[in-house]
Amino acid sequence: MNKTQVLKSLVLRQPTENLRRLHPVAQQKREQYSQTPEPLQYKTREESPFRVLRSQNGNLPVYKKFFVRSEVPRTVIRHIEGDVNEFIKELRKVCSNADVIEKVGRVEVNGSHTISVRKWLTQLGF
Repeated sequence: MNKTQVLKSLVLRQPTENLRRLHPVAQQKREQYSQTPEPLQYKTREESPFRVLRSQNGNLPVYKKFFVRSEVPRTVIRHIEGDVNEFIKELRKVCSNADVIEKVGRVEVNGSHTISVRKWLTQLGF
């Protein structure tokens, strides 16, 4: 049998999930990420109680960083002014309830969400 005959003879099946045997922490994360999305509260820059200033080059301050001994990247958003807690609430809606870490001068989101965060910020008008 040649390669094409072997590939045609393979039977493909849908992957099955063993949700009964998931670790409780993994089950909690799965439920957190699979929640139905809530609508965004703010549609324009004028309504929002926060501001995101652009960098000196005129770009949005949204970066993807890999930290020491970490395989998962983090999305870092800097130059946030105003109500940071409201910004974090809206950011969780955009990033599908990902873990958000607030640090001095920046907000970090677990995972690579740079494209969706930049799109959201440009739709707001920043």
